[in-house]
Amino acid sequence: MNFSRISRAFLFTSALVFTVCTDVFAESLTLTVKDAVKYAVDGNLKIKESDLAVRTAQRKKNYAWNSISPSIKASGSISKAAPETTIGDIKVSNGKSDSANVSLGASLNIGLSPSIATTVKGARLNYEKSLIDLDTTVRTIEMNVRTAFYQILYEQDNIVLQKQNAETARVQYSTNLERYERGVLPRLDVLNSQIAYQNAKLTLQNAETTLKNDIATFKNLLGLKQTQEITLKGSLDDYIALSDVSIDGVSGKSDKITSLEKQVEIAKNSLLATRLSAYGPTISAGYSYNMSNKAENFSDGDTWTKGGTISVGVSIPLDGLLPWSSGLQSVRNQQDALESLSLQLQDAKNTQLINIDNYYNQVKNLESAIELQSRSLEYAGETYSLTLDAYNNGTKDILNLQTARNNRLEAAVNLKRQAYNLAVAVLNLENALGVSFGTLSGDK
Repeated sequence: MNFSRISRAFLFTSALVFTVCTDVFAESLTLTVKDAVKYAVDGNLKIKESDLAVRTAQRKKNYAWNSISPSIKASGSISKAAPETTIGDIKVSNGKSDSANVSLGASLNIGLSPSIATTVKGARLNYEKSLIDLDTTVRTIEMNVRTAFYQILYEQDNIVLQKQNAETARVQYSTNLERYERGVLPRLDVLNSQIAYQNAKLTLQNAETTLKNDIATFKNLLGLKQTQEITLKGSLDDYIALSDVSIDGVSGKSDKITSLEKQVEIAKNSLLATRLSAYGPTISAGYSYNMSNKAENFSDGDTWTKGGTISVGVSIPLDGLLPWSSGLQSVRNQQDALESLSLQLQDAKNTQLINIDNYYNQVKNLESAIELQSRSLEYAGETYSLTLDAYNNGTKDILNLQTARNNRLEAAVNLKRQAYNLAVAVLNLENALGVSFGTLSGDK
């Protein structure tokens, strides 16, 4: 018997069982909305891509001045005449000495262009733009996570209500069946209550399936394993109690406006760079030094031939003065691009004001709707209790009772749905204002 194989198999099986048990019996992870956002931000691939773009832009910003860095070169060569050769019967001699010549040299060149200032500024602006893009990505993910978080809270509350409704329908069906068997209730009431019970169970089953799917999507959004059990810590009751949301003194800029403002700055800098390229002079300066000697005199310092050269030049482009030149056309294209971005910025500012008004009005309408829905739930609950007593006393039929129960359930579900809608509306308003999420709801 091969005990080595048995041991390895046992260890493998034990490890597999331990892994499975760890996944199955893993402790449930309790998440507040802020915890959920942190998990999503830490593991999101789009944020990692944006962060990489920031590092690249920062490196370019730090070394944008390198175009004025001098160019330094060193050179060296050794040459020797070719030996005597024979072509057919004819000997060819180069007539030179067999001595080798050694040549050494070094040069330094630098160019100064007025565009260096726009290059440095452009790198800084692009870096700032990358930071804005990163912040936009983070805000988008945070809003998606918060919306999904409140959606799951609503679905969980809805399931609680549907379970209560299904249990109520079950008890009613059981009671009616018992009364029918005693001969004090018609079979039609039993059938109607049975249908109501079956429909309630089906509605509950559909709601549980929807919740299960949405939780799986939520885990994926947060970068969690599907085997990880999670518990959400929060309640839509906070939004039912939320009232008098005010935006007085609250101000900010939407991500789109901030991004467009930076793009306008970049376009202005690009226009200046294009103008300097079309009309600006370029100054160049250089210094070169050479020395040569014969190889056999390499160590004799007195026999070296030495010399240095200094050069200074100025280049002024003139084609930019021609109306059909590519330089002038580039300037005009940059002007058009700048004007287009300026129009987009103005449109974004107008849109922000409209969105703020729309979402604020939506928040106010939902606050009123929640107040009315809370009263409706109280009335529906009281109506159901009175109808149940009347049904038991024989003064109301089964259809009246089912209608009263359905109205109570609908009022309860609508109240939770309005609370969810208010949570989303507040998120949209905060996003339109450009302020941190949770500023208006107090859930930062």
